[in-house]
Amino acid sequence: MKFEILIQNVFILFVIAIIIESCAMAIFSLTALKDISENRTVQVTRDTFVVLLALLLCYKVELLSLFAGTGIKLHKYIDTAISALMLVGLTNVVNGFFSKMRRG
Repeated sequence: MKFEILIQNVFILFVIAIIIESCAMAIFSLTALKDISENRTVQVTRDTFVVLLALLLCYKVELLSLFAGTGIKLHKYIDTAISALMLVGLTNVVNGFFSKMRRG
């Protein structure tokens, strides 16, 4: 296994997670949604949006495969699922960081 390539793939997923979180923040911080942004339904919708976007990106973009080039051979769907879950997790980490920055 090529560990440095795995770390590089995780870093690429982290950069994409920052981009996805920025897009989700932009969409859900629109003026029309300001009043209901603390609503649980909006949070579930945001999380669903992030999960679907992560699955679509990991399925369509070969660069976002977590195990590509590492020597670990997995079925494409399993690799896509693991990569998407990793991307969603990193997006949640970025969301927590941005939330703490907004609160001060």
